[in-house]
Amino acid sequence: MQVRVLGVDGTGAAMAGRDAGVLFFVGVDGGGRLIGVAPVHEEQTQEVRRHVQRVMAQVKAQELRTDEHSVYEGIVPENQHRLCLTHWRKSKGKRAYDLHRQAMAQGAELEADTMRELLELLRRQPRSPTLPEDLSRLVRRYINARRGLPWKVNQSLQHVERTWEKVSDDPVDRTNNVTERMIGLTFKIRSKTMRGFKAIHKVVAHPYLAFYLRGNEGLCDLRKIV
Repeated sequence: MQVRVLGVDGTGAAMAGRDAGVLFFVGVDGGGRLIGVAPVHEEQTQEVRRHVQRVMAQVKAQELRTDEHSVYEGIVPENQHRLCLTHWRKSKGKRAYDLHRQAMAQGAELEADTMRELLELLRRQPRSPTLPEDLSRLVRRYINARRGLPWKVNQSLQHVERTWEKVSDDPVDRTNNVTERMIGLTFKIRSKTMRGFKAIHKVVAHPYLAFYLRGNEGLCDLRKIV
């Protein structure tokens, strides 16, 4: 199996009173094909990176797409690692909204206006793949802030600036939603509706079984399960 974009995400599930970390590999550009599942927790940095490197090589993926978890940094060259637009926009938008509310409560009109402008930039369509001048202007406004609310605004703006061009600009799909959806369909529903898994081999086997049962375009070949 070969894919152009490999989506990777980790999740956990209750298993005999402890958290069972699982890493999902999904072919983002292949209609949501499950590439593999590994019993590795995202906190196990070296193991996660080795797994991702191995799978990237096996499927000859040109791009690695993840959330902003630091464990995925440095696995592939920077231009091959892109961030999920949905995750990035949601996390940056939440921070900007929280700072906007704080600024309004403190009567800090300039900071409130700055966060409002940032929220508009985050929502702007079409999204510019390169850093907008409007964002650079906001960053320069707070570049010397070192304390209090202005410093928080400064840190938020600089983080958006640093990560803006790392977000995927794929013309087909700029998100890692396919991977997230795969986890939800196989893992989270099972964990929430039952008492959890009893053994690690069942944790790993369940996503594969669920993937095959869903079939290809609605058609399931039971011979693959046997």
